[in-house]
Amino acid sequence: MCEVETGQTNIILDIEESRGNFTGQTTTPAELPIFGDPYTEIALDLVFPKGHPTFLLEGKSLRLIQPLDRDEENLSHIVFQVSCTIRESNKKRNIPLIVRVSDVNDNAPHFMNTPYEITVPESTPLGTTVYRNIQALDKDAGVNGLVEYFIVKGDANSTDDEKLTSADGYGTFAISFPHQGQVTVAKTLDYEKIQRYYLTIVASDRARNVADRLSSTTTLTVNIADSDDMDPSFIYRGCVLLDGACINPEYTASVPAGSVQGVLNVLPERIQAVDLDTISSRIRYSFASGVPGNYADYFEIDEETGVLKQIKAVDTSTAKRYDIVVRAEEISPPPRRFTTAKLTIAVKPVDANPPVISSSDIVGYVDENSPIGTKVVDAQGVPITLRTTDDDLGEDDPKPNYIYELTTPSFNVTSSGILIVNEEGLDRDPPAPGRYKFQVVAREPRTNAASAPLSLTVHLRDVNDNAPKLAMVAPVSISAGDEHEQRLVAQMMATDIDEGPNAVVTYSIYHVSNNGLQKFHINEQTGEIHTQGRLLAGEQYSITVQATDIGGLSSQAIVEVTVTPGPNTKPPRFTNALYEVQVSEGAEINSTVTVVHADDPENDPVVYSIMSGNDLRQFSVGQQSGIIMVIRKLDRESLTRYQLIVKAEDNGGLSSSATVNIKVTDINDKNPEFDELTQPYVFHVDEGLDNAFVGIVHATDADEGINAEITYSIPTDIPFSINNKSGEIRTSDKLDYERLSEYKFVVTAKDGAPDARLGTASVTVVVHDLPDEVPKFNDASINVRIPENMENFPVATVQAHDPDSAPEITYVLRKGDAELFKVSPKTGEVRTTKGLDYEKKQQHQLVIGTIENDGDALGDTVQIIVEVEDRNDVSPVFISVPGPVTVNDDQPIGSVIATMPAIDGDGTPPGNVIRYELVGRGKALKYFQIDPDTGAVRIRDELRKEEDTEYQVDIRAYDMGDPQLSSVAMLPVYVRHLLVDSNEESFMEGKMDSDKALVTSSETVGLAFGDDSYVISVPESTPVNSTLKLIQIVNSKKPSKGAPNFKCEIVRGNELGIFDLSIEDYGCLIVLAKPLDYETKTTYTLDLQLASQRYFVSPRKDRTTVNVMVQDENDNPPEFIFNRLHGQNETYYAVVTPEMDIDTPVLQVRAIDRDSGKFGLLRYKLYDDEDLSIESDQLPSTYFRLTEDTGILRTAKLFSDAKFPMIFYVEASDNEAQEQGSHHTRARVVINQLTDASRLALGFSDAAPNKIRNHYTGLEELFEEQTKGLVSGIERISNRKYTTSNGTVVENPEATDVWFYLIDPKSERLLSRNDSIIQETLLEPAAATELNLAASSLAHANADGIHAPIQIREQVHKIKAAIAIDDEVFSFTLISISIIILILGTIGIIYICISWSKYKNFKQRIRHYSAPSPTRYDPVIVNSQATNSSDAVANLKEYETQMLAMAVPPDGDEDLQLDFSAKNHAFSLDNVSYITHKPNGAGDMQSSNTHLDSSTGTMSTIRHNNLNNMNNNNNNLTLNNRQNTFNRTLEMNSRNNANPLALAGNSNPATLTLGRIKHHNSNQYKNDGYKFDSSSRNNLSNANAQNNGFSTLGRRGNTFGGMASLNGGEFMTNTLGRNNQQNNRIYAGELPIANPLFQRSNADVSQNHLSFTNENVSFGKRDYGQMSFSYLNDLDRSEVETTTEL
Repeated sequence: MCEVETGQTNIILDIEESRGNFTGQTTTPAELPIFGDPYTEIALDLVFPKGHPTFLLEGKSLRLIQPLDRDEENLSHIVFQVSCTIRESNKKRNIPLIVRVSDVNDNAPHFMNTPYEITVPESTPLGTTVYRNIQALDKDAGVNGLVEYFIVKGDANSTDDEKLTSADGYGTFAISFPHQGQVTVAKTLDYEKIQRYYLTIVASDRARNVADRLSSTTTLTVNIADSDDMDPSFIYRGCVLLDGACINPEYTASVPAGSVQGVLNVLPERIQAVDLDTISSRIRYSFASGVPGNYADYFEIDEETGVLKQIKAVDTSTAKRYDIVVRAEEISPPPRRFTTAKLTIAVKPVDANPPVISSSDIVGYVDENSPIGTKVVDAQGVPITLRTTDDDLGEDDPKPNYIYELTTPSFNVTSSGILIVNEEGLDRDPPAPGRYKFQVVAREPRTNAASAPLSLTVHLRDVNDNAPKLAMVAPVSISAGDEHEQRLVAQMMATDIDEGPNAVVTYSIYHVSNNGLQKFHINEQTGEIHTQGRLLAGEQYSITVQATDIGGLSSQAIVEVTVTPGPNTKPPRFTNALYEVQVSEGAEINSTVTVVHADDPENDPVVYSIMSGNDLRQFSVGQQSGIIMVIRKLDRESLTRYQLIVKAEDNGGLSSSATVNIKVTDINDKNPEFDELTQPYVFHVDEGLDNAFVGIVHATDADEGINAEITYSIPTDIPFSINNKSGEIRTSDKLDYERLSEYKFVVTAKDGAPDARLGTASVTVVVHDLPDEVPKFNDASINVRIPENMENFPVATVQAHDPDSAPEITYVLRKGDAELFKVSPKTGEVRTTKGLDYEKKQQHQLVIGTIENDGDALGDTVQIIVEVEDRNDVSPVFISVPGPVTVNDDQPIGSVIATMPAIDGDGTPPGNVIRYELVGRGKALKYFQIDPDTGAVRIRDELRKEEDTEYQVDIRAYDMGDPQLSSVAMLPVYVRHLLVDSNEESFMEGKMDSDKALVTSSETVGLAFGDDSYVISVPESTPVNSTLKLIQIVNSKKPSKGAPNFKCEIVRGNELGIFDLSIEDYGCLIVLAKPLDYETKTTYTLDLQLASQRYFVSPRKDRTTVNVMVQDENDNPPEFIFNRLHGQNETYYAVVTPEMDIDTPVLQVRAIDRDSGKFGLLRYKLYDDEDLSIESDQLPSTYFRLTEDTGILRTAKLFSDAKFPMIFYVEASDNEAQEQGSHHTRARVVINQLTDASRLALGFSDAAPNKIRNHYTGLEELFEEQTKGLVSGIERISNRKYTTSNGTVVENPEATDVWFYLIDPKSERLLSRNDSIIQETLLEPAAATELNLAASSLAHANADGIHAPIQIREQVHKIKAAIAIDDEVFSFTLISISIIILILGTIGIIYICISWSKYKNFKQRIRHYSAPSPTRYDPVIVNSQATNSSDAVANLKEYETQMLAMAVPPDGDEDLQLDFSAKNHAFSLDNVSYITHKPNGAGDMQSSNTHLDSSTGTMSTIRHNNLNNMNNNNNNLTLNNRQNTFNRTLEMNSRNNANPLALAGNSNPATLTLGRIKHHNSNQYKNDGYKFDSSSRNNLSNANAQNNGFSTLGRRGNTFGGMASLNGGEFMTNTLGRNNQQNNRIYAGELPIANPLFQRSNADVSQNHLSFTNENVSFGKRDYGQMSFSYLNDLDRSEVETTTEL
């Protein structure tokens, strides 16, 4: 008892400091580790030797009794004792207790020495550190006390000086290293734009939880000091300014001929220039140049003031104009800044005649209120123009700019002589004048000579700019009257000072108070207000009258009207002259019969009385109310009708009367009765029908009138309704047979009397059963557990029950992630569509329902709760990788230099338990070690043992799961080797002699880069401003103050400004300035230079090279390429035929990915629409299969039971479709079935199919244009077929049928020939004529309309015309053909013999030639460090020129001419090909003996009249089009090492074979739509075509390369020829191979052997039979022939 469980002599606990006054935190561990029960076996007590108690003891737990503040009290631990007493033996023991107080991030950083302010010159270079004194302290401990600094966006409008322009410094300045807080310049400073920046700096601690981090904010004021960085600028009013400086300043002056003017008047102002800097340097003026060159003899400029003077008279015969360049230069230390301006001095002739002014018209017109600058026009609307002439001026003399003087300030004349308005607000309206008369004088500025005055008159045209003015009207009184009287109330008058239509006024009543708008009206033209409603005495009205002109301008006035009483001249008037009413004979005494009402026109009170008809005193009328009541019991049997005469009389005794006819009605004394013959009522109805007819009930009533009107009703709690008039019964809700099969209720018949009487009948409704029940689930919830990452994994199978006899159940996923789960609509089986991710979501809730039951009640759905089981599938990720770590070489062993924490995203251990280790090779493992649990990197050995200044420490973080996953991070460590010699600083400082040369010893090492070259690997996603590399500067020292006394510059390789440099105390930091893009550029080579004005720099180590290798990342998703036909609206369209066989290609989909390597490898996969509710074996994708790597869609089974159109999806996945880290893109595929009903044929009567095929694409575009957007497709182009009278099908090879079809892009279905759209757009006469004309113009052939094509059912490739020939004629024809063949054969044999003889002679001559030693041309290798031959080949650059070395005699005839024509078989071009890097393979070809001795030739191209016309566009891939033309000069070389493409160490040297290539003209078309048209309507060249390689050899070879559908989608063209013309159309995205004799196999394609240097060509003898070049196999290749095989 009382022993410590851990075996220690003391107890150590941990507790967090208090957050505020909170004291509820517990210790770790929660209880004291002491053996014994504190309640029964031992007794515990706390002993605090020093101070007051901090804790209370509850059992074995410590409870805090006061808050702990670790920061303020500097409290790291609390020491006290616990007294333990054994209750049995009463033994007592004191155990030391240490409670360590851990820090809580509860203090924000606090800035020291604020405020911060600094002045920076505007010429400060980018990257310069301008402020280092920002410091903030945090009282917290550990990472909570570490402070980082950031610059954030702030308020750019705050300034203390209105004369300064200030801005927010965010982005202009930066803090490159957050832990240091040094502010550097990030953008170029310009004092002239901004003089002060305010930097909002945030200091934040580094609490591990980002949400718990605290921060503070301060402001750094950066004042910009001006530098002499701007040129002076000429200034004058009106010049065009750019950044405060005049652009292209120009001055003019003039001098009269024959006189000296002295100081000249310069326009627009005197010559003056200022320094745009605030330094305001003095300006020196001078002439820089001029034309004519003798300008200095006549003019001079004052150096200080810029005053221009004439010093000598000049005559017009000498020059009429001088163009002089004036130079303004700052008087400042060199280099002096300057600027120039153009000065034009015109020489004026002697003035002998005054100017004469004339005008296009002397009377003008302009609208009043026209703005300044409005032109004055004449009566025809033409602007009035003034023209000034001077007899002193000749035709070639420059015309002076006359000054026009006007006697009125209201108008002016422009420099071009246009009369314009010069004053705002010219008013025509009175009292202003409407006409201006003035005079104009033209004055010459130079001589002040003036013309005679010219009088002008300008009339102002009226503009509707004045509103009508209404005169005030006195209040009006009018006597009361009725609505039939129209009396004049008032006459309104308005005036408008405008004229004409603008002065026409229209009157209207805008508003009348007291709702009196209907009682008055106004005449729109005269303004008279009349009454039109009844006016009562005492009423008052305010009438607002509005006067409006034609332009909508208006004014208002108010007329006050008071209604006074009038004379009593009219009696009261009843509302109705005759009243017809009924009253029941059972009416109660004092019950109301009716109400009569009369109105008095003078609004006098009315008194009512009964004049006659009431002899029996059975009725009375209210004198004031007019209510007629029953005052005695009525008896219908004695009297059925009464006629009362009622009088209405006013106070004046005037009266009127009305007649009231009263009919006495019967009392309701009979009940309604139902028909006895139809009772009881029994009806039948089907269940599930709403508002369905059930039956009709009928009842009668013996009463009359309303008492006999019957209303039917039934109970409201039944699902039926009844027509209350007809008795028709219908269902009010859907009946359910399963719930209730029969209904019984009572129908009630009620008459219409107030005291209604009732009759009832019994009704029975029998419900007929129908299959209308919905499925129900027995289970409410299902719980399952499945592992993560399992695709198509069965989750559960749900089952619902349908009570109907014919159950219908279709399961559907009602709730849940449809991208993760799917349910079989028939079986109810739930599966995953792709693997689940435990780390994203541990539990999924699915709700499965049925389509037949859309309810949410219990049993309508079943819930599936899917618990995801964790798997170790997430690799550890480093939380933060610190930047380069710099340590001194004197730091002790065991020092922690960095911590590399990592986290694992797995949800459960051991998959998220992380360990650390160092990996890799090199010296880093010798000098550093890592804590396997914490990731702390420590020094393992003394760093002074090595001179290395840089180590790369690779840390591997791995988890403990199965399989084990890991990540590796690189920690650059820079070692700063401290100088031991105390005299080193003085040695480095050096002394300056009298010549200012640095005095240094020859052995001085000086400042130097640590290495000659560096290699950096940077991911392309690295953010801007990230530090990429610290280049250590050897022998550098931290300055005592200021910036380091050295600088680094990028002298080459940073033309795009991708990188930037900043200076640290011991090195140069390479910082990323712009984003990287691997797809744009993969490597950068930076040349850095070290310079210092204070220290000696080692000349051998002042330069270094930094190779930045950009690492590709998968940052680009695949993008599908849609051509015109097969890709509209991101959809591929294709067709199949009913007879199409299995494995027939239908379509090729293609996508591109801009990423490289495995990230750019695409895989294709088919998907169906997830909403399809059909059997799995009937899904559209089951009819096809897709080649995973090529995207070729082929048929997988027959279409006998298929439904069209088929719609499914194809998905392209990059990164080899890996589950993690792949991008996916989908495209729709629509497949239709093509039958005879949808086929159409456009016929051409005079063109063969080969000609029409050249216009394939143009015809498709024509069909789409003609049909207004339908998708068109050409099935094939074939010979014209037609039937004869006897039914024989005849084929005409000179005519063509273009078979095509059309698809509606809206419904995505094939259209038949009888469809209305096709009839309207193609087959109607007008449309057919238009189509024939367009097609004929496009194909240059006669199109004769669209017809239904003739389908040949038999599998016949070609049907020849059946022609009836006479037997005798046929025999003679055969004899003639035989003779022709014999003659041609003989000629051919003779030609072959002669050619063979020449060939043998040439071979004999070649054998005597010897090969001189040619100059060796070494290949240029990009990667000199390639470790094997394949690497070397893959990194070869392409050659701009190639030398072809051939053997020629060393002596003999120097005029030897080699014959390259087709006649010379010795030099055969049948085997010419490209040079390759691929070694001879022993497996697929054999090398002749000549390959061992003969050399590989390289070609030097001398172009001789060679024409190449290629319609190919290079895309971004850096592949080159090559054209090599053999001509004239060839050199032989027998040394194999002369071949720059040969591989070192290869036993089978590569060879070059010169040959002849057969002319090849191919037009092959596939159903997948790779079609080309050289004369397409849009003539689109395939802009995405990649490197087209061409080899051009031979004599006049013409090749038209159409679309060759080869394996792997490769296209090859080769044209041999002199005067050669090529026309190649290559489909977008395919890599052409430039030789038809070489075709890569599928295996080659899959290995992506795409060579930039033709390394995929093999050498040796090959079999060309399979490529229709079998004649090449029989070539006799001599041992001395130099051959290259393509």
